Amino acid sequence: MINLLLLLFVLVSACVAIHGLGMILGLHWLGRTWPRHGHHFNLTAMFWIIVRVVYGLLVLHILQITVWAACYQWNGCFPDFKTCFYYSATSYSTVGFGDVLPPEEWRVLGAIEAVTGVLMFGWSTGVLFSVVNHLQGRFLEPRPSGRLPG
Repeated sequence: MINLLLLLFVLVSACVAIHGLGMILGLHWLGRTWPRHGHHFNLTAMFWIIVRVVYGLLVLHILQITVWAACYQWNGCFPDFKTCFYYSATSYSTVGFGDVLPPEEWRVLGAIEAVTGVLMFGWSTGVLFSVVNHLQGRFLEPRPSGRLPG
């Protein structure tokens, strides 16, 4: 049981590290590509920033799902990596179809993966909300002419 808890600690830590590093790199990228203060966004620029942020977040989640899937594969929970990835994706996203189940001694991993996925999705939601909120604020700033856009 202690080995399983240690494995769970490593997997959750890997997810936090992947997500944290992704957030740091993503915010660094936004800081470099973000127009400086006083520059107003148009809707097209805002759209493409949001699209890139969403795809970046999606890549982070897929990486985390892959880490869990690799763990399932390494421990022989499923016959192939495709099934490992499928089970991991349904657990991480909390869909949990239940059509594929690991051996009984490994089932707790799916539950902890679901909790981890909820936390990581919440983190992503917070970041996306913050980016959209900032973009909206910049879009609605009065122009030098004193008028709002539109």
